[in-house]
Amino acid sequence: MYHGSVRFFSLTMIVIGVVILASTLIGGGGPTSVGVFLGIAFIVVGGGRLWLSVRMSG
Repeated sequence: MYHGSVRFFSLTMIVIGVVILASTLIGGGGPTSVGVFLGIAFIVVGGGRLWLSVRMSG
């Protein structure tokens, strides 16, 4: 159950990051805007958690 919830929240963070990134770019934000940095941060952290979760569970 724990690993399933970690994977769920990791995927949720990745989706949130993609939404933030897309809405920032659609809204006219440039590559140095806060939304781009936040979106990339959410994607990296979610991906890292997902990678570690898969790696640790065997």
